Amino acid sequence: MSEGGYAIGLDFGTNSVRAIVVRATDGRELGAAVFNYPHGDMGVVTDRRDPHVARQHPADYLAGIEATVTEALNQAGSDVTANVVGIGVDTTGSTPIPVDADGESLAFKAEYSDNPNAMAWLWKDHTATGEAAEITEAA
Repeated sequence: MSEGGYAIGLDFGTNSVRAIVVRATDGRELGAAVFNYPHGDMGVVTDRRDPHVARQHPADYLAGIEATVTEALNQAGSDVTANVVGIGVDTTGSTPIPVDADGESLAFKAEYSDNPNAMAWLWKDHTATGEAAEITEAA
């Protein structure tokens, strides 16, 4: 039986995604799970040729949300799933993802699946420092 409903919280970080299920009336935690991103080094795809590259494969986000929400809801119990009233999402920062004309991530296309330039660009990617300096200089 619902006790005012339940909420799922998702936190997409640099190395993992975390999910929590809480009772909405008092915040009591009923389930939680963590999924470490499998691509790259601790979830970060780098490039030996350019130390400023810091990317993530968007497939890790999809696998992570499925694994953590499923596990957290399983811990919370069967009556909770049908009574979820909200989902909150938090991320580390802006994370642009190159997409095609249909909005599909380029990293999901076979020809780009291993290309860091087709993946999500992390907050700690500093490959555009030269361009940023030019903008600052012009301003």
